[in-house]
Amino acid sequence: MKKKRKLTAIWIVGIIMVLIIGSSLYKNSSSYISSNNYLSSKEETEKSVDSKQNENDTEYGKSFDFDKFTGKWSLIEFTSDKDTKITINDGTKISKGIFYIVVLDSDYNIIAKKNELKENGDIDFTIPKSGKYIIRIVGKNATGSFNIKVSANNKISLSHKDFFN
Repeated sequence: MKKKRKLTAIWIVGIIMVLIIGSSLYKNSSSYISSNNYLSSKEETEKSVDSKQNENDTEYGKSFDFDKFTGKWSLIEFTSDKDTKITINDGTKISKGIFYIVVLDSDYNIIAKKNELKENGDIDFTIPKSGKYIIRIVGKNATGSFNIKVSANNKISLSHKDFFN
């Protein structure tokens, strides 16, 4: 009987270890980084970049070159009225890693997203309700040049968020 309990305890510990290791591996995988849950989560605590150069904030856009960006950065916020048509003119070029541009509403619902390695062109969407919106970048070991300009059929005002905020 003791031998059976010991064997059961070993199995339970083994299963728990497999679950912990599996969870850790999944959170570091490209599948997790690309998931809507990760792209739209409020948390932005862990982000890093080896270098960020040639940064330029304009009234309607932002550009910079970067090496090994990992994490999430909500770098632009704007307020817009319902039914406003928005175009993010995207000149971003990624040479390595995983990189997304994501547009979120104030409740962190995804309005638009683009995988920079798999999709080309601009990002077009219509504002579903009046309010605040966020343009976020998400990456894992991404290197390249970020370059966007936001245009709309109605007036919008952009505010830029620093990397360390």
